[in-house]
Amino acid sequence: YNPSNYRDTVTAHSQSNNDIINDNQTTTSISDEDYDDEEEQAEYLIHLLRELSNHNARYDQRKAALNDLLAMLRESPSSMRIWQEHFKTVLLMLLETMGDKDAAVRALSLRVLHESIRCQRTRFADYAELTILKVLEAHRDPQKEVQRAAEECSSVIADCLDAKVCVRVLNPTIPSAEYPVNLAAIKLLTDVIRNLDDESVTSLLPDVVPGIIRTYDDQESSVRKASVFCLVELHQKAGEDRLQPYTTKLTSSKIKLLNLYIKRAQGKSGGGDNSIRDKVR
Repeated sequence: YNPSNYRDTVTAHSQSNNDIINDNQTTTSISDEDYDDEEEQAEYLIHLLRELSNHNARYDQRKAALNDLLAMLRESPSSMRIWQEHFKTVLLMLLETMGDKDAAVRALSLRVLHESIRCQRTRFADYAELTILKVLEAHRDPQKEVQRAAEECSSVIADCLDAKVCVRVLNPTIPSAEYPVNLAAIKLLTDVIRNLDDESVTSLLPDVVPGIIRTYDDQESSVRKASVFCLVELHQKAGEDRLQPYTTKLTSSKIKLLNLYIKRAQGKSGGGDNSIRDKVR
């Protein structure tokens, strides 16, 4: 797990777009006139990118630019030419802005990324791995508003991006990353598994389960809990017979606890959710 491998990609991209980046313009609110035709929209998008290039400066103006970009994503069809031509620039600008000094800017950039994934999912094929790693890394942020925005972004990743790519990124990340990135990765994997059909999940067991078994023994209780939830989801999809060979090395207490969660998920055990979750310490 080493998201720093991608930093040069983002930085180099920003430097290569100096022809559209300068800090001499201010951001204005979107009006109906801004959407008269695609050419005007493209000009306005470039204007927003110029403003967003003022990293760690002009915070109010860049927050306004992010809000306008959010509106453009919601109101402009993904098939429009502006997204065909400028999607990569917009994405890499957002990923770089996620590292801003201002927490409100970081959180807002994640919300715009969330909307971009939701509205432009087909354009993420070449950037899914980079996007997933950057969003996972955002869970380290000390500010709660950024953490929440990262969690919401993870949720839409599970729903919109290719499941196989997600699993390919998450498998090595889960056992190697530190808290809270490993926790975020396990939760994302659980959501991805939930969206897959039973046959697909079964085929993933040899790759997925070993890492989850390892994090089931993590020193962080929240990571252990998330690991149990993931194993339960795997059991729901693949069945006990297929999962059991991978859980034989668990201690008897861990197997007992896992079975409690499984029974609860199947609606066969009594007591509330909290009574079971509190056992994971």
